[in-house]
Amino acid sequence: METREIILDLENEGEKFTFYGDPDHTAPSVDFHSVLAPGARGPEPHIHTVQTETFHVISGTMIARVKGQEDVVLGPGESIVVPPGVLHSFTNGSPDEPLLTRIVVEPALDFQWYISEAAKSAIRNGGTWKSLPLLEAGRLMWLSRDQNRIGGLPFFAQDILFGALSLVALMTGRARNIAPKPR
Repeated sequence: METREIILDLENEGEKFTFYGDPDHTAPSVDFHSVLAPGARGPEPHIHTVQTETFHVISGTMIARVKGQEDVVLGPGESIVVPPGVLHSFTNGSPDEPLLTRIVVEPALDFQWYISEAAKSAIRNGGTWKSLPLLEAGRLMWLSRDQNRIGGLPFFAQDILFGALSLVALMTGRARNIAPKPR
């Protein structure tokens, strides 16, 4: 059986994700490739509350920022493991070369669904993470609050904020733009 390749290309952002198959929240892991444009910032600081995220640099230079550690510069063949509950982010450390990484998230849970829905919404609305509509972002964060958190804001405040945004998304119909969370 041939594996279906799912490509989410935020070309205006210079970021691309390639998943190999549909989201499977029961899988032991989700393994995918990510390309980050030269000099691109990557994701904002965030926390996976119950998942381990491992970054394997295939080409380019990654600067990993993991709470409690100095910035770690990784090149091809090097990896870093971020345990659950640890604030982290990363950037492309090269102004000239794309960063290609293989990322493994264990267990898979809803990670692929979350990233896919966020990227599809951003692509529909302008092709950058900044174009992700607030109500859709709030809905996604509310639905995935058991697994994903943003850095710099206490969890209780995130629950209040994202709960309110999710409710408004439901009331205005914006929630229909987000596929149901797999179960």
